[in-house]
Amino acid sequence: MWGSSFSILSYPSPNFTASLLVPAATLRSGTSLPVNLHPKPYTSDTPFAPEVVKAVDSLQYEFRAVDDLVARNSAKVLKAFQNVRLGSHHFGGSTGYGHDEAGGREALDNAFAEIVGAESAIVRSQFFSGTHAITCALFALLRPGDELLAVAGAPYDTLEEVIGKRDSQGLGSLKDFGVEYREVPLAEDGGLDWEKLASALKPQTKCALIQRSCGYSWRQSLSVDEIGKAIRLIKMQNPDCLVMVDNCYGEFVETTEPPSVGADLIAGSLIKNPGGTLAPCGGYVAGRAKWVKAAAARLSAPGLGVDMGSTPGDIMRTFFQGLFLSPQMVGEAVKGMILIAEVMQSKGYKVQPLPRAPRHDTVQQSSICHFAKLLQNSKVHCHQINKKK
Repeated sequence: MWGSSFSILSYPSPNFTASLLVPAATLRSGTSLPVNLHPKPYTSDTPFAPEVVKAVDSLQYEFRAVDDLVARNSAKVLKAFQNVRLGSHHFGGSTGYGHDEAGGREALDNAFAEIVGAESAIVRSQFFSGTHAITCALFALLRPGDELLAVAGAPYDTLEEVIGKRDSQGLGSLKDFGVEYREVPLAEDGGLDWEKLASALKPQTKCALIQRSCGYSWRQSLSVDEIGKAIRLIKMQNPDCLVMVDNCYGEFVETTEPPSVGADLIAGSLIKNPGGTLAPCGGYVAGRAKWVKAAAARLSAPGLGVDMGSTPGDIMRTFFQGLFLSPQMVGEAVKGMILIAEVMQSKGYKVQPLPRAPRHDTVQQSSICHFAKLLQNSKVHCHQINKKK
């Protein structure tokens, strides 16, 4: 789901002892459900390793900060749902051309646009992935003879054939259509190279691409404030240069999104953060209305735009429910990553970002340079578990 695929419980579970269990309810089968009257979560027979228990105790301030983030973003989602007067009739699907979906498609687009601070948005099941949504956005913004400038180093490798860095075998990359490409390398610390960015644009630079997340590279993820600073530097050199932000893994990790700081378009996947673990597919493009409409025309066809495309079955309902849950799901993912970083760092592993560093995406990295050390730690932990059994 997210960049770090870990499933971690943030808190140790209670220790149940036979003397403290009483029947609370009886199932149809006659089985009694026990209730623990005096839970003792931090006992020696907890299923959690001591390092995890210690890390949880030390991270209460960080966990409370995440809870505050979740509350703020949840309120924002609820406000958007209220403003579109969301009702159960919006959950229905459609077939065929999808001319009429009882207003669900329009309500979802409008709510999503409000949540991310954009003029407009298109949220569709027909986007295969984040790469697909980003591709539609780039083809909406660029024309033959234009230049695409990646200002945060090399983008995801899944975009290499889209851009033309890797040969697309004539299948229609941006390079095949006469669009040039250039990169601004990252600084030594893994962040944006502000000095180079300040003079990076050329007259033919039509679009600047900013990747918000570190993705699969050992580098810093960008905050919304840093993205805003980069956009200001770009617009100072050429006010007509469009800025496209790859927003994958970044949604709901902060209280604002890139359109609020001047991004012309953002794109991402519903299989990640904004799907709230419920959306089975899909992606989005949001930003200035003119360019969202152009991206929709690349997804469908000129003249069709945002007004067509069926969403059969319960997919529309899962989109709304996933969006409703996404601040909470992202919050739980962030807590899990903070915990992982704390434990791994305590064991001597290099982590990025650090446990108490500000979070800008849902990716946690750890550098395992010594596999033998990891294997030894695993053996010790397994031995402890076996002894408890």
